[in-house]
Amino acid sequence: MPTHIAVQSTPTPESANAIFGRDVRIKLALHETADGTILLGLEMAEGEGQGLGIAALVFDFADHDLLGQMSLTGPHLRKQCFGARKVHGTDRSGRGYDCGARLGRATAMGINAPRETRLTLAHDTLSLTLDDLAGRDFSLQLVPTAANHVACESFTVEGRFPARPAAGRTARPSTDGSVFGGVLDDILPLMSRLTQRGASAA
Repeated sequence: MPTHIAVQSTPTPESANAIFGRDVRIKLALHETADGTILLGLEMAEGEGQGLGIAALVFDFADHDLLGQMSLTGPHLRKQCFGARKVHGTDRSGRGYDCGARLGRATAMGINAPRETRLTLAHDTLSLTLDDLAGRDFSLQLVPTAANHVACESFTVEGRFPARPAAGRTARPSTDGSVFGGVLDDILPLMSRLTQRGASAA
């Protein structure tokens, strides 16, 4: 698995937020926790999509090698699935994703799909970060929850997870290819000037 080393001048934010959809807007929030999990918050905009609920979320993940040890938990979770390009939402006609959560269904006897929910994505041994999801595709399926609308087709909202927000100045790539991310390129000229000043003063 590739290793990326970066040096930053300020701490990075732990949350990212975005709004997706046109006819029905979905508020999506990602939060990177201190214990190495990612919280995913989904909420349908107030007053929009009346009679609909969130049935399933399917999404891609950065490293397919980690999928076998990942898990999802949440108050509305009915089923979780993991498999590179093998996970589908309520509509199996679309392409496959890497991860999926089934939350509810549009049946009179089933569990009503929620309008708002929270999911926790975790790995058995490794810490996950927002970068594991940044820019990855997702698809959200909304279904009617009223019993007389069971036969209706699902409504799909698609998008890409937001990237980690910028936080201060990030050190630029090093011109000499070192792992210090350009920090030495800033420090060495400064040290040279200080040395010259010291020599002049002497």
